[in-house]
Amino acid sequence: MSQREREIFHRVVECYLASGEPVASAQVAGSSNLGLSAATIRNVMAELERKGLLRQPHTSAGREPSDEGIREYVSSLLQVAALTPAERRRLRQLLLPAASLSEALGKASKVLAQVTVEVGMAVTSAPRRAALRSIHFVRVAARRVLAVVITQGGVVDSRLLAVERDYDSDELERISNYCTHNFAGVTLEEIRERLLALMAEDRAQCDALLSGVIELGQQVVESESSSPGEIYLEGTERLFEKVVPAQLEALRHLFAAFSEKATLVSLLNRYLSQRGPRVVIGSELAIGGRDDLGLIVTSFSVPSGESGLVGVIGLKRMDYGRIIPVVDFVGHYLSGVGDEVGSVQ
Repeated sequence: MSQREREIFHRVVECYLASGEPVASAQVAGSSNLGLSAATIRNVMAELERKGLLRQPHTSAGREPSDEGIREYVSSLLQVAALTPAERRRLRQLLLPAASLSEALGKASKVLAQVTVEVGMAVTSAPRRAALRSIHFVRVAARRVLAVVITQGGVVDSRLLAVERDYDSDELERISNYCTHNFAGVTLEEIRERLLALMAEDRAQCDALLSGVIELGQQVVESESSSPGEIYLEGTERLFEKVVPAQLEALRHLFAAFSEKATLVSLLNRYLSQRGPRVVIGSELAIGGRDDLGLIVTSFSVPSGESGLVGVIGLKRMDYGRIIPVVDFVGHYLSGVGDEVGSVQ
């Protein structure tokens, strides 16, 4: 783009993000200091449409950015987006304190919703690579045992297990103590290998404690390993504050995705390996076949093995320049487990 095209393009995108409606050339002329007539701006907008950066939804309407146009706009923001020292201090204060990773992620989703006025979210990946802190088994009914798994980072997950025989409370306490003592600091993948080795031992066939450890331990490992992870969502009601009638169908699909959290986590997990803020819009996100949704996300990982994503999700009409550095800060904050690392200086 030429400098003139770039200035007009940025103005069209900003007007669209503010209103959600197609932007007319007269609107750009009246809201900028370009010193150009509406006719000249209209010609430039037509050229930008030919380049695939703008589109005209209806013949008589103004123009709005295409998905490619929003990506181009976001790409330029990534070069300059930054938080002021005061903004970083405020975010740090809002995120503190957190006694565990679960608490930190819940707080992160709330802070993102509060600061960005979008739907804040935090996602943990499948826990199979996370190191264990403890396992607790509790009898809840005949042949029904609740397993509570706590990772080194403090993520807490519970599973209801259907077991082959009835365990009493004292027996479950001994099994819990054995698992915690022998498996603390070990990942679920490693625990699976240890249980297989234990099964091969002759004493496991006649030792009630080891038999219980194997039965309950295997169920926990398999159920946790197949889990896509957990998701924390805050601020879903904020979507109604800026939706326009044409986007109500997209909103319906998004709320359906919110109700199917496992599906949403699986969709988001594809971005776990990508570092830095990632903006996903339109057909890239493809929730319910809609192209008017957007996602700003970044990954994090902590020394105890947990990893995940934080960011915002909603309609693609977002204030990207303000939101991207906030998401980036929160991701770096979580990776530092409270310390200031990366861009958090």
